[in-house]
Amino acid sequence: QRAARGVQLTDALAEAAWSEADAALAQALADFDESQTAPRKKTRKDALERLGQALSRAARKRGLTRFDDLEDEVAYNPDAHDLNEAVAKTPKTVRIQARGVRRGEEVLAKPRVAPVDRKKRS
Repeated sequence: QRAARGVQLTDALAEAAWSEADAALAQALADFDESQTAPRKKTRKDALERLGQALSRAARKRGLTRFDDLEDEVAYNPDAHDLNEAVAKTPKTVRIQARGVRRGEEVLAKPRVAPVDRKKRS
């Protein structure tokens, strides 16, 4: 009986987490719609900021975390990064364009990166 109560509690907690994540995703969908229909650039920017916050809340409720920092330049590792563009030569250094996502130690989405073109930099 004690084990059954433990399972019920676990199920109830999981359901609560899903409900909270669902509410955050519903808010994100509404924020996305606002960003698409906003008449002014500032209004669109504000809506996109709210969208990001709602998605982050939903992700946290599901135990997801983001890793790596946007715009950081790092050594390219094909096992750890998704290259955003086709290149003739494997880059040595890449710039993080989208952070990775993981749950615990499991990587669900690798960081998306683009080659750093050292020739164009001053």
